[in-house]
Amino acid sequence: MKKLISMVFVSALFVLQMFSAEAIILILDADLEIPLEGVKISSKSNSEIRAVTDENGQAIINVSDGKKSESIETHLPGYRNETVSVDSDSSEIEIRLSLADVIEGKELVVSRNVPESASEKVGVSTVMTKEKMHSTASMGIIEDCMASVRTLPGVSYSGAWGSEPSIRGGSPRELAVTLDGMYTIFPWHWGGGNSILNPSMIESVKLSNGVFSARYGKASSGLLEATTLKPDFEKAHLNASVSTMSADVFAQIPFGKNVGGMLLGTHMTYLEPLFALYNAGGNDSLDMIKRPPYIRDFFLKANFRPTPVLDISLMGFFGSDGLSMDQSETEDGFTRNMIMDYDIYQGLAGLNVKYLPTDRVQIHGLLSYNRMYEDLEQNLKESGTVKYTDEFADKYSGVTGISAGDSYFLSEIRSDYAEKITSHLVNAKLESEIEVNDKNHLCFGVEEIISTSDTKERVSAWRDLDLGDRWLFGKSAWESEIEQNWMYNTAVFAAWNYGSENDLVNSEIGIRGEFLTMKNNKQNYTLNMVPQVSPRASVTFTPWRDMGSIRKISLTTGTGLFVSTPRETMLISKECEIENYELKPNSALLALIGGNVELENDWKFKLETYYKHYLSRMYMYTVSDASNGFSTETMNVKSNGQGNVFGIDALIEKNVGKVWDGYLSYSFVYTRYRNPAGIRDDQKVDMNDDVMDEWFYPGFHRFNTVNLVSNWHFGEGWTLTVKGTLATGTPKKKKGDLTCYAATMEDGTVVQRYTRSSFYSDTLRNQISCPVDIRLSKQWSSNGGKANWEFYFAVQDIFVNLYTPKGDKSFNSYTGEMSDVEESVDFNIGVPLPSLGIKVKF
Repeated sequence: MKKLISMVFVSALFVLQMFSAEAIILILDADLEIPLEGVKISSKSNSEIRAVTDENGQAIINVSDGKKSESIETHLPGYRNETVSVDSDSSEIEIRLSLADVIEGKELVVSRNVPESASEKVGVSTVMTKEKMHSTASMGIIEDCMASVRTLPGVSYSGAWGSEPSIRGGSPRELAVTLDGMYTIFPWHWGGGNSILNPSMIESVKLSNGVFSARYGKASSGLLEATTLKPDFEKAHLNASVSTMSADVFAQIPFGKNVGGMLLGTHMTYLEPLFALYNAGGNDSLDMIKRPPYIRDFFLKANFRPTPVLDISLMGFFGSDGLSMDQSETEDGFTRNMIMDYDIYQGLAGLNVKYLPTDRVQIHGLLSYNRMYEDLEQNLKESGTVKYTDEFADKYSGVTGISAGDSYFLSEIRSDYAEKITSHLVNAKLESEIEVNDKNHLCFGVEEIISTSDTKERVSAWRDLDLGDRWLFGKSAWESEIEQNWMYNTAVFAAWNYGSENDLVNSEIGIRGEFLTMKNNKQNYTLNMVPQVSPRASVTFTPWRDMGSIRKISLTTGTGLFVSTPRETMLISKECEIENYELKPNSALLALIGGNVELENDWKFKLETYYKHYLSRMYMYTVSDASNGFSTETMNVKSNGQGNVFGIDALIEKNVGKVWDGYLSYSFVYTRYRNPAGIRDDQKVDMNDDVMDEWFYPGFHRFNTVNLVSNWHFGEGWTLTVKGTLATGTPKKKKGDLTCYAATMEDGTVVQRYTRSSFYSDTLRNQISCPVDIRLSKQWSSNGGKANWEFYFAVQDIFVNLYTPKGDKSFNSYTGEMSDVEESVDFNIGVPLPSLGIKVKF
């Protein structure tokens, strides 16, 4: 199934006019009615308009006389950012700031430096705010915050249609994704083509691919934390957008300044009318689509603040997507019919409570529930009359008695695959933060993750099996039905933070202990995994600050152990014959060193290098052997997998430019895995593309990925964005020569088959990928700045007709006829994808 995603980046700025007028800005705490010192004020359209409030909470800015209004934004750690419109004839503006998601008492505002969940840290994490993601996430066929994340250093290119990237050389499934701190089972649409992280509901995303805190588990290559918008407690807002094939509407409903607010919205595609109009025009090329691809998402969040020291958040998400196809092709009397039906439904609900019993202690409690149901069914039927080729007749006439020009009738060759999975995940977490003094903060916590699933899988497929000296055409089957598999993941953690970003030394030392148990009461089966202890430590030095044009230079280093458990462990059953404490979850040791340079004119340079060594790595495979004619497969699970990763990540970034801004990211990754399964010569491994018993590059591996995002602000409200990616190819198998052989069916029919061997190669690679996307947008305000509008036109993969990375040519396995063109290895559809969109915010 082809995946849909687009990537570009833009932030809109207005041109500064020649004349200006002064306006006094007064900023107060919304609850305490006290002036706030140190609030940074900046214009969203003019980088030269900046100010910082004094001890009286006041600052003076210049508003252009030539403009009707100026949109300015406030920034103060611990408070929500506010955006207001300042008229050119305004002399004094009062702004009241409310506390952010992290609750702080009055004393904590001026003295506490507890690290915020959304803060960026060298060697640990990278944060993309809603503003920074604006165009990369809100552009294209489907809007998706992962389109922004995919441009960051340390993230390998995942193809034109994929949202599940490899993070610093790890398997895509080693990335954990949380929504408001709640772990998700499968945060993707269309099998991984897009994520559920709609930009209309997301405030920021933080990608932690360094030595992140011991507070978090379930991730051995990276952690992606998505934070949803906090609704406005005082004013109602409406955000709506319509694009080429999707639309969303999100409303913020206030309950009162000292009470709370609610965010309610929906996101959905509408391909059905498009397909209907296409078919009504007499074009039958889409007749095979019985149910067009769809996405239906609904989101609800309510925040309450009954007292200044208590913050309560309730969140709910429901998403669904799917597709149905029925494709039949008949050529020269031979029919091939393929049916595919896919649906997935998922829901997430959770409660976050933050409480300050004293000025120096914060308690955070979280409880969430995630459910996912997946129903996938595919079957292929092949039947009809096939004429023997001259090559086949010459080779087998003496054995089978056939001659050139003869034909045979194939009654039906059928292959089926079905999968039904119902998964549940409950996450409970309790943690406390203690401020010992201005520089030392402690955190202690416990976490319980309980997951269960009912899994039904059925595979029945015809295949060509290479036995070395001959080929075998036969049907193999594998079936699994596992009910009530429960996984208990109990964790305790502690962390010590020293210093802050403004200190010479900023460090965190932590430790996390995890114990995993699997139970199946129906099978009377219990499996305990080896307990894991994960120490982590990171230190950042900032010895140089405010040296001329240099704001600061930071150096960081760190190391830590990180643990994750693949979702496929839910397929483990008593029949796998695994003993207690025989299995270990994925465990990776990471060591990192890096540096960061920030300049006064908003330039940033970052360079990091790392090494990751897998102490254990789980892998699963099915195997068949000659004793039963390779017709029956058995499931095997092992955790002795090995792996080594070395990488270099670099970033050059220019923020908030008057005429131009953007960034260049680069990632080099060297990843090698080994699965020491001990496969015998009389055994064949199936249902696994990985290589057994030798070192190999995994199928997702790319040596180099470069992303360039360029934003040119060429007029008032106008922005042209160009986003380009250059990524070297993934591993490519070595193909043998096309060969024919005779297969005798049960009814005596001699079937001609064409096939070729494929072998893992350490040197062969697919061609490079270099998609380029463009976006042109216009932003403007109306109704005195109360309504903000944006219109954009974009084209994804604009040069796809000039260059597409090629793979191998396909062939007909019954006639040996080779296709005329190579298949694309980037899963593009062969034409540029234009999109239009309009957004409005009240």
